[in-house]
Amino acid sequence: MKKILFLLLAVVFSACAAPAAEPVQVIQPTPTVVPSPTFTAIPPTVAPTEGFPTFTPPTVEAGQPIEIRFPANGTYVDLTDSIVTGGSKTYALNAMQGQIMSVSVLPQANAASTISMQIKGADGNMLCPKVADEQCLFWRGMLPASQNYFVTLTPDGEGLPFVMRVAINPLDRGFQYFDFKSGTGLSLTYPDTFAPALPVQGNYKTDPGLTLQLIESEFYEKTNLSEVYLIFSSSADSKVVSTCTEPNQTGGGGLEYPADAVTVNGLTFVHSTTEGAGAGNYYQQEIFRTVQNNACHEVIFFIHFTNASNYTPGTVTEFNRDAVMQNLEAVLSMIK
Repeated sequence: MKKILFLLLAVVFSACAAPAAEPVQVIQPTPTVVPSPTFTAIPPTVAPTEGFPTFTPPTVEAGQPIEIRFPANGTYVDLTDSIVTGGSKTYALNAMQGQIMSVSVLPQANAASTISMQIKGADGNMLCPKVADEQCLFWRGMLPASQNYFVTLTPDGEGLPFVMRVAINPLDRGFQYFDFKSGTGLSLTYPDTFAPALPVQGNYKTDPGLTLQLIESEFYEKTNLSEVYLIFSSSADSKVVSTCTEPNQTGGGGLEYPADAVTVNGLTFVHSTTEGAGAGNYYQQEIFRTVQNNACHEVIFFIHFTNASNYTPGTVTEFNRDAVMQNLEAVLSMIK
């Protein structure tokens, strides 16, 4: 969606678009004896998924949907495929009422265009986009009925290869989790409310090793929130390490301002902030840096939103920044 454009704790987040959804609960950082906030990790209720099962779709007759097949006992799959310029592809899967499904598309690096999606049930109920003139780039929510669901992908420019992640949680689970390990010793766990994405222009000092986009749909619908990312990078380059915790004044988001120090699982991060604006768009970054094992580690929260007053009165409300920050902080709390 243009306007619509992770371990998280099952008690922290609410399922998108769910009737009687669980309320978002505030995360209260636990202070230490020093004057700095501490994020304390609480293990997920289920173990993170190991490995990344991929699925190469079979050849089907023109105009027929491609069936998505999960591994045995699997709850998600990364589907690798491509679409030609001017074309589209439709994928089909069956799921039960009440299950949480998430769908996101990751164009391959240096892609010149994005891929819009349409998600519709066999009963004709449109899950995404909710409004005809909006762009749907991801979706996460509770399925309204037990039936087949169809995901149609259409490039907005040139055709390109992509990876589509489809996750369907078991009926008794609101979330599932994924692990990422850097090459310099740190790792983090993130939930299915986040999905891998292409890097955005941020104040990072080294190329991102992982960019995650918040895909919890309810944070975007009918609000002025455009996009939210968590950017994780690590570097053992001596030049980067020597200035790791200093503000980066040559980044893509403007001047950085020191804020405080944050302790995460025994790691002390120097926290700074930066803001930018232009043409009714606002960009905020919360930046956390630390040196560990002779490497510089960096986590950035990137939030992009627009001026709510620029919309027709009554159609858009201010996004819930506290809830967005809770989701980002919960992922940061799991770095180790």
